[in-house]
Parts: sequence; C-alpha cells; structure tokens
Amino acid sequence: MEDEIIFEKRTIWTVLKKGFLPGALILILLAAFFIACKINADAHHAMQEARDVRVAMRLTDLECHALGQDLYDPRRADGMAEGAAKRLRDLSRADGTVVLTGWNFDAGMPSSFTYKKGIMLVEYKALGDGATMDGQWDIYCTLHVLQYTTKWNE
Repeated sequence: MEDEIIFEKRTIWTVLKKGFLPGALILILLAAFFIACKINADAHHAMQEARDVRVAMRLTDLECHALGQDLYDPRRADGMAEGAAKRLRDLSRADGTVVLTGWNFDAGMPSSFTYKKGIMLVEYKALGDGATMDGQWDIYCTLHVLQYTTKWNE
C-alpha cells in the first residue's frame, strides 16, 4: 500500500502561523517578564531608600530640636522646616521627593510620609500609637497617562 503525499498550500497565514506568531508570542512574554522584574527591583530600591529617609527624619528632628525648631511644619508644601529636605537627602543619600504628612511629637518619629522616586511612590503610615518602628509600607507604580490643557481666556 502506498502512502499518500499531501501537499499543503502555502499562504501568508500558514507561514505566519508556523513561524512568526510563536516567535512573537515568546518575545512578548519575555518582554513582560523583564518589565515585571524591573518594576519589582525598582520598588524594592525605592522601599529601601524610603526606610533610610525615615531614619534620617529622626536624626534631622534631633538636629532641629537642637536649633529650637520642629522638623514637621504643616504650613509648607513638603511638610518640613526650611532646609530639612536637603539635610534628609544628605543623610539618607536618597534623591527622591519626600513629603512629610504627619509627625508623632511624643515619640519624635514620622507618623506618615510619602517618598517618590521616578515612577515609584512609597507611602508610610505608622501602626498603633506610632511610638515604635512598626509601620505599613505601600508601594505604587505611577505612570503619567494623560496631560490635558485648556485655555479658558481666549
């Protein structure tokens, strides 16, 4: 008995289906994997810098008290006394943006602050009465999605 030979008609779809689509799918999956790894690494790095900032806040508060002032100043946009943000950067070697949103005066510790570096945003909130180093850390990956500008006075 003879085996039949079946010839497949070559179309663009069959060529793409057998060669290009699996390759493209593998490249897309690899790109997604590496992007996820990069975001995870950036999140851990931002978290470590935010932890260094929290320690630097305690040291800066001691220095401010020696000068007769408080570190926490809710009237300012960053929530800190003048020059404190620069001192925090010097002590912690963190180059992100810090906004102090709450301070525990009894314990001399931050009760809440945010730290933004690149597309990472780290939020810290003290747990309980805020007298211990325990806290909740939330890390967000922020992306600029849209900029919308209007001109009302035309």
